[in-house]
Amino acid sequence: MPTLISQEYFQVELPQGVQIAIPLEQTAEVFSLSRRDICLIPGVAPSLLGITNQRGKLIWMLELGDLLGLPMPAGRSPQQRLTALVMSHRSQEQPVQLGCLVSSLRGIIPIEPDQIQPIPKQLKKKIRQFFVGMAQAERTPLLILKVETVFSLLQRYTPPNSLAIL
Repeated sequence: MPTLISQEYFQVELPQGVQIAIPLEQTAEVFSLSRRDICLIPGVAPSLLGITNQRGKLIWMLELGDLLGLPMPAGRSPQQRLTALVMSHRSQEQPVQLGCLVSSLRGIIPIEPDQIQPIPKQLKKKIRQFFVGMAQAERTPLLILKVETVFSLLQRYTPPNSLAIL
């Protein structure tokens, strides 16, 4: 009988109190920044805010809650401190990283494979694609993020052709 090995996840909270788990092996670091530290880039996916310089390295910044369709809080000031978790992914043999803004970091938790349940059917298919399953951490439901899907979706994004109407 094969042994089930638990995997560690980074538990984070997104707007609206939604909690997700990100495989620890696909996270690189966490850091804080202010909104004014992000250089806006036009013509990219709406959830991509722009880039920031993290210790001499440029990192794309993603509003993860927005990508997942969560209503975003209004009225953030440029000075407000933000929390970012850097996700990493190996694309075409080259590692890529993406900074994701989250509401808060909850810690590292183990999840046993037999704790992972199917994703609730009431979630829209568009949202379900981002998750591999659901688990409980201290009676709190967690959706387990499929990091590859986040990177894949952002790479496939094509901006609307605003010149087509001219």
